[in-house]
Amino acid sequence: MIKYSTRIVLVLKNIVVKIPINRKGYLQGLNENKIWNKYNSIAPLAELKWVWMGVVCQKRYNEATFILDSQVKEIKGLIPEFNFDNCDLYKRSNWGTDGNRYVLLDYGVNEYIASLY
Repeated sequence: MIKYSTRIVLVLKNIVVKIPINRKGYLQGLNENKIWNKYNSIAPLAELKWVWMGVVCQKRYNEATFILDSQVKEIKGLIPEFNFDNCDLYKRSNWGTDGNRYVLLDYGVNEYIASLY
């Protein structure tokens, strides 16, 4: 399966590869690396396997069927960089599940990157 917006997303059997197609996508990849390095031990983030020149490889998760308001509030509380109005954390497609645990799949956004849309 292939999806795209600012990045082409290749959904493979066990991994997801996000390839930037413009500057916004490139910045998202860099920001995902930064957020992962800073918060992976305290926040439910999709496991980042590697990053190279803005290309991101992550573990693949099941898609979430819905997202709870409490999950969004929790992640905004854990990661201050997400605590802004134009943050798209309420999009169900940005979340996955790992058993009974919600996992944030797309965490490349910050206030500056969101302002570029």
